[in-house]
Amino acid sequence: MSRANHAACSLYRRFNHECKRLAANQAKLLELSEAYYRYRELLHEQEVIRAQIVKIFGVLGVHSPDVSEQFAKVISPKPLTSLEVRKDLKLWEILELFLSALDDKARVGEFRSFLVLLGIPATAQAVESAIKTHPELFQEQSDGRDRFLVLKENYGG
Repeated sequence: MSRANHAACSLYRRFNHECKRLAANQAKLLELSEAYYRYRELLHEQEVIRAQIVKIFGVLGVHSPDVSEQFAKVISPKPLTSLEVRKDLKLWEILELFLSALDDKARVGEFRSFLVLLGIPATAQAVESAIKTHPELFQEQSDGRDRFLVLKENYGG
């Protein structure tokens, strides 16, 4: 009977021990889950930032700042040229970046000058079309003779 008592007492203690381990594991899982979800948020944020960097690289072209070879691999696993990126950019995306660089407001002529400066060919009609086809992004304002483009505040891009 003493072995039976010993086994019962041992299982009793083991049960308590396993419950404590399970509770500790549960607490650690909850702690790590916060880190896991934060990690996933950061991964998503990295993709958004990468996409923004690539767009800016395409717009600036040869005027883009140099980055280390190692960091370039963080930005994109395959080598990119600004011409490759630029050909995939839409004029409205370039306008959006331009306005965001000028506190969300600029004259239409300033945008055309920006395009010329960076060697980005675009007709006046193409600029007008980019503005008109994206009313969710851009609005036009007049101030006497000046016509301004405004990047809408409620846009979260």
